[in-house]
Amino acid sequence: MILIRGKWRTASVGFLCTLLLLVFLATPVWSLVSRSGDQIIIGANEVIADDLYVAGRTITINGTVNGDLVAVGRLITINGTVQGDLLAAAQAVVVNGTINDDLRVVSQVTQLGSNARVGDDAVAAGMSFESLAESTVAGDLAFTGWQALLAGNVGRNVTGSMAALELRSNVGGNVNVITGAEGDAPEAYPPFFPQPPVPIPQLRAGLTVADSVQISGNLTYRSPGVATISQQAQIAGGVLREELPEDETAAPAPVTTIAQQLQYFIALVLVGWLLFKFVPNWIQSLAAIASSKPLPSLGWGIVTFLAVGIIAIAIAFVTFVLTALSAITLPVLIFPVLGLGTLANLTLIFGFLLFVMFVPQIVVSLLGGRWLIHKLQPSTSSNRFVSLAIGLLIFVLLTAIPVLGGLLHLITIFLGLGALWIWIRNNRDRAPTEPQLAAV
Repeated sequence: MILIRGKWRTASVGFLCTLLLLVFLATPVWSLVSRSGDQIIIGANEVIADDLYVAGRTITINGTVNGDLVAVGRLITINGTVQGDLLAAAQAVVVNGTINDDLRVVSQVTQLGSNARVGDDAVAAGMSFESLAESTVAGDLAFTGWQALLAGNVGRNVTGSMAALELRSNVGGNVNVITGAEGDAPEAYPPFFPQPPVPIPQLRAGLTVADSVQISGNLTYRSPGVATISQQAQIAGGVLREELPEDETAAPAPVTTIAQQLQYFIALVLVGWLLFKFVPNWIQSLAAIASSKPLPSLGWGIVTFLAVGIIAIAIAFVTFVLTALSAITLPVLIFPVLGLGTLANLTLIFGFLLFVMFVPQIVVSLLGGRWLIHKLQPSTSSNRFVSLAIGLLIFVLLTAIPVLGGLLHLITIFLGLGALWIWIRNNRDRAPTEPQLAAV
C-alpha cells in the first residue's frame, strides 16, 4: 500500500523501528513492570512507576502509567493516563484517556473517544481508525489501512493511505492523503472477518470533507476520482488533486494479505523446525551472538551485505577476463572457465538469498519469543520451538506493516548476517564460541 512521504513520518518510523529492535534484544537490566493473564485491569487509583508491558485477552488501564505502555491483546482500553508512549497490537484499541507522548497502534480497529488526548504524534495501521468529536491529537496523525473517520482535532498534519476517508475535524497543518475512487462503502471488507468488540462506522469510498472542517494548511489528495468537498469547509491553503490511476489506488484485498502472511509464517516455522532438527547448535550460536553483540552484529551485517555484492561483481569480472584470454590462447578452456565462474556466482547468490530469506528471521524471532515468555512468565520455562513460534507470529505481524515492516526486515537481515560473520570468524580463529542459548 502506498504511503505519503514526509520528514516527520520517516523520523517516526525510524524511532518505532529502533524501539522494536530494542524490545527484541532487551536484557533484564531494563526497569519495567510486566503482567499477563486473561483479563488485566489497572485500577483507577493504581500508579505504575515504570514502563508497563502487558499481554492478555482484555486489558483495561484505568490508572496511571508513569512510563511507556506496551500492550498486546484482543481488546485494549485506556481510560487512565499513560505518561509516555503507547505501543499496542490488538484486535481493537480504544483510548478514552490521555497518552502524553506518542501513540503507535497496529489493530483491526482503533478508536479515540471523545475524551481522548494524545500529546504528540499518532501513527496507526489496520482496517478502521476513528477519532470521535472533541478528541485531540496534538501532533501529526498518520493512518494506513482501509478506512478512517476523523472527527477529532489534529494539531498538525494528517497523512495516510486508505480506501475511504471522511474528514469532520479541524486540522492545524496540511492534509496529504491517497484515497480510492468515490463510491459506496468498500465492499472488500470481508463480512467473515472476526467481528471487532467495538462498532465500525460505514464510510463511502474516496475522500469526503464535511462542512464543519477547518484546515489551516493545504489539502492535497491523490485519487482516480474527485473528492466530495463541502463548500462550507474552510481550507486556508486550497485544494490540490493529483490523479491516481485505478490500478495504483486499489488497496490489497485483506484476504490476500492475510493468506500471504500466513504462508510466510508457515514457511518460517517449517524451516525453523528443520534447522532445530539438523543444526540446532548453529542456530542457537547465531542467536547467542546476536543477543550478546547486537551492535557489532549490525555493523558486520552491513559490511557482509556489501561484500557479497562486491564479490559477485568481482567473480563476474574475473570470469569475463579469463574467458576472453581463453578465447585468444586456449579456446578449449572457454566453456570450463565460463561454467565454473557462472556456477561460483550462482552458488554465492543462491546461498546468500537462501540465508537472508529465512535464517535471520528465525534467529531474531527465537530471541523475541524467549524474551517475551521470560518477561510475562519469569518462572516458566518454554520449549525453544514454542519460543520460536511465538516470536515468528509477532515478527510476521510487524513486518506486515507498510514501511515499518521493510525497515524491520532489513535490520533483521543485517543482524543475522553479522552474527554469521562473527560465528565464522570465531570458528576460523578457533576462539571460544559465543555462549549458546540454554536448550530446554
